Amino acid sequence: MAMSPRLLRPRATGFNPKSISGLIGWWDFSDASTLGPTSSGTGTVSNNGPIKYVKDKSGASAAMVQTGADSVAPTYLTAGQNNLSVAGFDGGDSMVSTFTRTFSAQTVFAVARMASASSSNGRLFTQSDAGNDFGTTGHYIPLQREVASESISSYASGGGRAAVSVTYDTWFLACSRHTGSEIQNRINNGSAATYSHTLSKEFTRFGIGEGLPSFGTRWQNRIAEIVLFSRSLTDSEMNAVARWLGKKWNIAVA
Repeated sequence: MAMSPRLLRPRATGFNPKSISGLIGWWDFSDASTLGPTSSGTGTVSNNGPIKYVKDKSGASAAMVQTGADSVAPTYLTAGQNNLSVAGFDGGDSMVSTFTRTFSAQTVFAVARMASASSSNGRLFTQSDAGNDFGTTGHYIPLQREVASESISSYASGGGRAAVSVTYDTWFLACSRHTGSEIQNRINNGSAATYSHTLSKEFTRFGIGEGLPSFGTRWQNRIAEIVLFSRSLTDSEMNAVARWLGKKWNIAVA
């Protein structure tokens, strides 16, 4: 007996970040169909080759690109984690997207791994105006390496804030939720470290893997996926995103 066509269809994947309102950035290094070896996105990435384009899967058309030499682009690594591809960052790589958003609150998730050799203040995910990413009132760098320590923090009000511990060379899920008046940082959906801070800024430049404004020292090790929302998610929404990312990347989350 022939099998019903309905049973041959792929099962619905269920939840993804588009299920939650406010999604404005979704860069997924596990999805080769969204990656390119050129800054225009043309071509197909290959193992150990450069990634110079990452499509924004949110639908907001905020692709991340690298227009420089292949040597400053992250490397495509197949089966990097949980049999999914990831991006390798060697301490000199970065990607940038130029789009304009004014934030009074936001939530950022990132799946990554950090090397002990990573530079102090190397940015996992950052945002800036026409100047730099930390120099004026209202600035907030969601996710960076805290100065010379085994932890992730946000940069605000002149220093690293709300630091949360990670383990070198171990995959983690970081989340930075800014309520508008407070930064709340979590690792693997655990307890939050907090810092009072007002977010009110127009940003025109967003980056993955960057470093200090001199762009001399950057993130080192691996980045798998980053999801950006333009509002402070509710606890239940945060739990949904964290558990979905945890299952996808085989990271135990609370």
